[in-house]
Order: sequence, then C-alpha cells, then structure tokens
Amino acid sequence: MLATLFLAAAAAAPTPAKPAPGKPLDPPAHARAIAKELNWARNAMFEVRREAGKISDPALRAAVEAQILAPWIPHETWAFTHLDEARKLLDEPELALPPPDKGDFAAAPGGPCEEGHHGYPGGLGVHTLANLLHARALAGVYQHVYGLDLSNDLLTTAAIWHDSMKSVTLPWKEDGSCGPEAKIAGTPAHHVLGLAAAFSRHLPKELIFIIGSAHAPDLVQVCKWVKAASIIALGHNTECLKKLPAEAYVNHFSDADFPFTVNTWTSYAAKAPKGWERYDSLLQDGNDVAFYAR
Repeated sequence: MLATLFLAAAAAAPTPAKPAPGKPLDPPAHARAIAKELNWARNAMFEVRREAGKISDPALRAAVEAQILAPWIPHETWAFTHLDEARKLLDEPELALPPPDKGDFAAAPGGPCEEGHHGYPGGLGVHTLANLLHARALAGVYQHVYGLDLSNDLLTTAAIWHDSMKSVTLPWKEDGSCGPEAKIAGTPAHHVLGLAAAFSRHLPKELIFIIGSAHAPDLVQVCKWVKAASIIALGHNTECLKKLPAEAYVNHFSDADFPFTVNTWTSYAAKAPKGWERYDSLLQDGNDVAFYAR
C-alpha cells in the first residue's frame, strides 16, 4: 500500500523547478530537480520504493520504508548527546555526525562525484536497484546449483539499506560537487552510520551483520564496523556472531559492477563540464554506463 502511495505521489509531482534568473536553487533542491529529470534515476527510485513495499515482514518493511523516507541517524542515537564519549570509545577524535532531518535518498549520489561511481543526483537509487537485482540473481544461482533458499526479505533490506546514509555523508555543495567522504573505523562513513541507524531502528542483529558485509565478507572486519555502529547508536559494544549468514556473502557480491561503474563514471566526469552543468550534459548523453558502451 505504501509503495503504491509513493508511486502515486511521484507521478503527481510537478515538473522539476528551474532556478529563477539570479536566484539559484539551494543545492538539495537543485539536486532533487535534476534527479527527477534523469529518467533512469527516476525510474530506479520508483522500483526501489516498490520493492521496499513488497517486503513480507511488516516490521522490516516499515523500517526500510522509514530509512528511505528519512535516510539519516534517528534523533535518539546515543552519540548525538555523548559525542565526546563516543570519540574516546571509538578512538576517533575527529568523529562528526551528520545532523538528523537532512538527507534525500532520491536526490543523493551513489558515490563521490569525481572519483566514485553513480556520482550524480539520483545515483543512489540507480546503484541500489542494481545491487538489489544482483542479489536476487545470485540468490537464484545458489538455489539452482545448491538448493539453498536465501531470504528475499533479508537480501532486499540489505541491498536498500547499506548505502542509504550516502544521503547525508555526501551532501550536495553550492558548486554542484559532492565528497570526499569521511571515514569511520577505516571505512567510508556511510557504512558505519548505516549500521548505527540499523541499531536505532531495531533491525535484527543477524541482519545488521548481513548489511555490514557489504564492504567485506570477512567476519573480523564486519565485527569491527558493527561494534563501532553499536557504540554510536547505543553507547556500548555488541557481541559478534560466530559466523556470517549466507546472505552476507550475497549482499557483498551484489555490488559486482563496482569496478565497471567507477570506470564509467570517472571517465564521463573527466570529459564532461564541472558542477551542475555536468548533469545537464548527462541529461543529453544518457547514463554513464550506456554512454561508455556507445
């Protein structure tokens, strides 16, 4: 039902606003307008929202839909009111938390605008949809070859969740750029902050480890990131799992086009204009992957 409402609302949305002469849009609004104009990004976001609405477990479905609509750390996160203590516990003296109530999943880039992948408004939705479809395809392989039935709900949640915090760790700047991104526990900040949001939104621990495996299918590394997230969210460490669930490996390898899309986007970004003009060019050229193939 919620997915239907999302789609209906998006279909009824007005034509993206254009900056009035001498009065440019603020960066988030400018990015939002561009994301609506890039048809492949707009369509990908529709599909991501629709798939979130199909999650069969009501609690997971509600959490994922909340994370799409509010892709930031919830207000009750422990580190907001104990930042100095969190810095000491994590040994991260420069730790900074993005403010709550800011961030737009549909307008966010999928990576840093210059050296990353999907570095354009709406790129997060495109990257997320690709990862979700990869996860489904890999699950089909494991079912066909090994007779292993993996949880569609867990894979869908992990694919949508794991990069969602790029909405706040890669904010749009006045000049149309985004990034670089800070690190927490040795990995880009969106990863640990996404896990912290998972704790704050009460996701099952097994699922948090599945999401945490996106950056490496290694229990020691994942445990390090999950513990950091637990401190940020709750103020204390959490126990590690004894082994990673099978869905953790699928979630990691669902990011299979990363080497390709980093190449396609950085190649395009090097040739296209800088700033907001780059995305006007992208509107004419089509997405970077198709442009590269041509």
